[in-house]
Amino acid sequence: MKNRLPYEMTSKAIKGYSDSAIAKGETNDCVVRAFASSFEIPYDAAHEYVATYFNRKPRRGTFGTSLKLVKMANEEVVVNEKKVHLVGYRFTPSMFGTLSYDVKVKGEIKKRNMTVGTFIKKNPIGTFFVIVSGHAFTIKDGVVIGNYEDSVKVRRVMKCAFEIK
Repeated sequence: MKNRLPYEMTSKAIKGYSDSAIAKGETNDCVVRAFASSFEIPYDAAHEYVATYFNRKPRRGTFGTSLKLVKMANEEVVVNEKKVHLVGYRFTPSMFGTLSYDVKVKGEIKKRNMTVGTFIKKNPIGTFFVIVSGHAFTIKDGVVIGNYEDSVKVRRVMKCAFEIK
């Protein structure tokens, strides 16, 4: 496929994912998997952290993730010796970064929303916690860690992105 991004399976990218009894019984855990792969912590530890800090219920989605990550960035919370840094937010005041960019179309400058494919081109190095509509995944040095579809849907518009370093 021409428009496919490099992809790494969750079972290889997340410590303890294959052996985790919790992971085998989970659904709607994209935030847990993104958290584990971004911060390089075992799945079970990420599951516990997200349940506690993000108020996630078992086998349910995680709500308010972007706001919790912004709060973690503002409070400089450290997890596994790493901090969250806001890269951009789609609907943001100018004090935050923005996930839009300028494109010249027929001599006229227009704003475009950042897509996953464009984001990886502009940010080839680093670890990023990415949120799109109803879903979260990790991009680590240009490689997508999440569901396989995340590497195929390169034109998906991003809601927000956080660098983990």
